[in-house]
Amino acid sequence: MSSRREVNAFNISFLDLLSGALGAVIILFVAVPKGGQEVKKKEPITVEKKLKEKNAALQAQVNALKAELKKNEVKIPIKAQTPIETPPVKKEVVTEAVQTKGILDVDVGFKFKGKNIVFLIDVSGSMKTLDKMGQVKAGLKMLITSMPSDYQIDVIHFPGKRGARYYSLWSYTQKLGERQKKDVYRFLNRLNPKGATPTRSALKYALTKYPDLTDVVLLSDGAPTKMNSSEYDDIKDILSEVKKDNFKNIQINTIGVGAAFSLQSTTPASVFLKELAKQSGGFFYGF
Repeated sequence: MSSRREVNAFNISFLDLLSGALGAVIILFVAVPKGGQEVKKKEPITVEKKLKEKNAALQAQVNALKAELKKNEVKIPIKAQTPIETPPVKKEVVTEAVQTKGILDVDVGFKFKGKNIVFLIDVSGSMKTLDKMGQVKAGLKMLITSMPSDYQIDVIHFPGKRGARYYSLWSYTQKLGERQKKDVYRFLNRLNPKGATPTRSALKYALTKYPDLTDVVLLSDGAPTKMNSSEYDDIKDILSEVKKDNFKNIQINTIGVGAAFSLQSTTPASVFLKELAKQSGGFFYGF
């Protein structure tokens, strides 16, 4: 009896196992095809989804760039306004400082007292060496070209023609229109170095002849001589006479022509030009 019950128990257990296994197989059979079909159906959807996600990401980047550009467009005008507004302020400050000193700036860098100027040009024989005369002509042409039309000038060379101590272009100052500038260019082109250096006479003429004169610019390469001789003039006496004649406080500016002015500062010519400029508050340049 006991052995029979054990067989039945075994059979029942075995049948339960088989039925469980069969159920599992049926479940797998039913589930796997459906799962496989679902995967196959989802593949194109997944690719499409990925493309959509990429498109969405790209669109987000485009939108971000557009937003950034809009921000930059707003900022640029604000930054551009600062340099536009700044120059007028600076110019006003500089102009006030210059006017306080009574000095006017010219584009080439020289500082004059006013706008009524006479140029005294040394055309003695020594100006022929090393093309010093050519340098003066070129430099003055550039300066005259840069001057605005409200400047009034005259040009005098010394010695003058036919033994005269000086010779002037107009004998009065004129405003620098186009015609006047061309007259100055022609006058400079005709300059021919010869003779002595009668600086005293040229200075006296400039300081006493022009009623509204504000500046004198003397360009020379050597120390003054007496009249039309080769004998050197008394520098101290010239400085004293100029100081007496300059009762209108005309600013006398001097330019030393030639390398000697930059190499040797103790020559009579250097001492004279520097002291002449110094006693009237003018500038001195050597080239």
